[in-house]
Amino acid sequence: MPLDPAATSLTLAQQVESRVRALTYGRIRNLKVEEDQGRMVIRGEVPSHHMRQLALQGALELLSSERFSSKITVG
Repeated sequence: MPLDPAATSLTLAQQVESRVRALTYGRIRNLKVEEDQGRMVIRGEVPSHHMRQLALQGALELLSSERFSSKITVG
């Protein structure tokens, strides 16, 4: 998926956060994307396993699976 030209001024963490938020329809609470030792760590809480999968899909659109760690909980 090509990046939006306006998004290129955003950091990678901001791009991932934006994509995850969009794919979960804003239903992820306390979303935080941080870089830790070269890996992106995605934290937040979603209401269902389906929403968790959507959040992971959003991250995978921008990062390889080796580049991020998910700390997304269902609750």
